[in-house]
Amino acid sequence: MKKTALIILLFVSASAVASDRFTIFTKHELNDTDSISGVGFSGIMGPRYSNFKSELITSLNSITVIDDFGYQQEYFGLDLGVRFGYFSDVFMYVEGGFDVFEAFYKQEHNDQVFDSHYGYGNYDSDHLDGYAAFGAGIQAGNLRIEGFMKARQIDAEYWDANKTLFYGMQFSLSF
Repeated sequence: MKKTALIILLFVSASAVASDRFTIFTKHELNDTDSISGVGFSGIMGPRYSNFKSELITSLNSITVIDDFGYQQEYFGLDLGVRFGYFSDVFMYVEGGFDVFEAFYKQEHNDQVFDSHYGYGNYDSDHLDGYAAFGAGIQAGNLRIEGFMKARQIDAEYWDANKTLFYGMQFSLSF
């Protein structure tokens, strides 16, 4: 609980120094078998005289993926990322981030598991879930619409997601 409160405090502190827009948003990412839906907020930071800025972004997501064994996995994630780009009425950015829930609650151990093809062995697949993205969009008054493509690392102790590329849309209201 203390770790989660610390992350929220860190984001609120960073948002307080946001020099331009502060946004709340809803987003949806998908590929042919998986989907990620979320809500979140972001704050753009940087000098007012330049359109080249950074943006701190976080979102609470409901995630449904098909794992490498063909089973559906459902869970919640909390993305925390940073964007760097050109932010104006038309904007584009690159983004990188990770799943905060997994970072704080990840277990560090290797387990002996049985695989029907290979027998018993160590399964060390639970890497920190992260992502890299490229996006672009338009800002029209207080409304912001953007499209993006993300490469995501999604796994758990005993499974990996079958697909890694997602595309999506984000709709934001800025203040």
